[in-house]
Amino acid sequence: MHFLRDPTVQAVSYPYQTDRKRRKLRVAIVTENFLPKIDGVTRTLARLLEHLHAEGHEAMVLGPETGISEYMGHPVVGTFGVPLVVYPGLKLNFARLRFVRRLQQFRPDVVHFVDPIWLGAQMMYVVKHVLPGVPCVSSYHTNLPTYASLFGIGFLEAPMWGLIRSLHNQCEIVFCPSESTRRMLIEKGFKNVEIWGRGVDIELFNPGARDENLRASWGCKPKSQALLDTLHRQAVSTVKASMRHRKSDAEFIRTPNTLPATSPELSPPPSYDSINDIPPISMNSFALPPPVIPSASAAPVPQETEDSKAVVLYVGRISWEKNIRLLIEAFRLLPAAVRENAKLVIVGDGPARAELTRLCAKYGLDAAFMGHQRGKRLASMFASSSIFGFPSFTETFGQVVLEALASGLPVVGLHAEGTSDLVSHGVTGLLLDVQRAIAPTSSPQVMPASPTTAPSDTRENLALLPRRMSASTDRTSISSGAAVPTAAQSAAVPGLPTPLLSVKEYAAVMTHGTRTFQQCAQAYSILLERLIRDRTLRSTMGQRAQQFAANRTWWDAMDAPVRGYERVVETAGTKNLTDSELEALRNMQFRTAPFTGPVVKLMVALYLVCFVILWTTLI
Repeated sequence: MHFLRDPTVQAVSYPYQTDRKRRKLRVAIVTENFLPKIDGVTRTLARLLEHLHAEGHEAMVLGPETGISEYMGHPVVGTFGVPLVVYPGLKLNFARLRFVRRLQQFRPDVVHFVDPIWLGAQMMYVVKHVLPGVPCVSSYHTNLPTYASLFGIGFLEAPMWGLIRSLHNQCEIVFCPSESTRRMLIEKGFKNVEIWGRGVDIELFNPGARDENLRASWGCKPKSQALLDTLHRQAVSTVKASMRHRKSDAEFIRTPNTLPATSPELSPPPSYDSINDIPPISMNSFALPPPVIPSASAAPVPQETEDSKAVVLYVGRISWEKNIRLLIEAFRLLPAAVRENAKLVIVGDGPARAELTRLCAKYGLDAAFMGHQRGKRLASMFASSSIFGFPSFTETFGQVVLEALASGLPVVGLHAEGTSDLVSHGVTGLLLDVQRAIAPTSSPQVMPASPTTAPSDTRENLALLPRRMSASTDRTSISSGAAVPTAAQSAAVPGLPTPLLSVKEYAAVMTHGTRTFQQCAQAYSILLERLIRDRTLRSTMGQRAQQFAANRTWWDAMDAPVRGYERVVETAGTKNLTDSELEALRNMQFRTAPFTGPVVKLMVALYLVCFVILWTTLI
């Protein structure tokens, strides 16, 4: 049987006896980015190091100099780098001789390259020559080549894809975080791609972390006590039932096929072929199937007091590639009565924060920018909100989406890579199908009065859309005058049945000031309005979201790469040194001090001269 319970990581799950004594490994991790910088990559690395420590494995991190010398008992060796002009948060890091010495002394069983591109390329060459026979694996976390186009240096996109592909293909396994990213990488020519999923700390991120004082600071009155008691009972029941059954995600949210598909109580929410096809917002027109697990969560939910605002939350880096402008514009387009009953809260920091703050003030929106948050404070912000708005289209996974689901928040996102691997449309949230939103049959009322002509490069990218749209027309059945996807009647699965756009196509559509951006903002606003108005729907989706996230444990997720390590080490047939043999080898290497002498010093001097020339050229 498969040991992993998470279906997104079954591609790397291997059968073995759970009581078998597992080999203790030494893992060298080469990364372009590390703590204390906080993002999805560094948080995942921190979790992996914690897991390796808990399971008795040894690890060593080789990366940028950050002032950290160790993490969870694992040594961290840093080096210098040149900040990128277009993205100062990242650096071009350079290998150093100390890396080579530490690798030789550490004697790793496997080397893990995290998003290799610059430092990874240098160290991959070193590992192949200094530690021949040591297997290498890699992990793909960030769409770096597509960011080149977003930052105005699109001419580098093709060379970057070529470089990254060649580096990853030198490794025995390429891990990626989601199925949509895996499909994209295979299309780009990557080999041996397997899924390394993510987890969520359900003890930290759950509805019980709600803080009414925090809501009061946002200007939102507290919920009624009856509602709070009911939601608390439902949350406890949901978690207990999930831990008791431990079924797969799909089994938790699937509606039995034997139930009549035409029953109004069991009908999934309607999809839409254009903005006109979205049904009117009503308390009874967006019914969901009941929970499969019988529990107190199926009990009626008391209504919030009408003056308790719905909080629309965004969490993540505040930068332009995250597409936060769409969320702000959609919030602005809400009807006045709905907008007065909602609060926009943006958590995070980044280069676009100042400008977006001024934009919200210019529009007169009730918005709060909370800055960077973490730990219990972040968990309380999730649990104290009502809806999670996440308009990003550049995610390979979307860790904050999973944390929002665990906190009982329905997600309003885009049908894009990452988000569509986690959110089931109409069950745990609502997804905007951009291809339909910008279709020619869309309502003329949602177009800007004076549409802006898209730039030539944008029109060129939009020309790619019709080919995809022809394949996206799915079969529908007519029920109560609304178009419903046939596939949605049998099972609730993440995402939508239509194909995904590429990041480049999304960037063209989401260019602010274009007709397509305005159409998407209108459509996204309608999805927000539906959840803001319908409190019962929010609560039902929140319960399903919790059930879905309850099975995504960090242990299962972080053990996936460990099993990958075990497999490549076993395939390589390398001998694992005993502690005494390793200590004797290290003592000998300390005495001989490899890579010293006049020749090496001359090479270092030449290396520094090249670095100075590069630095002056970039500056």
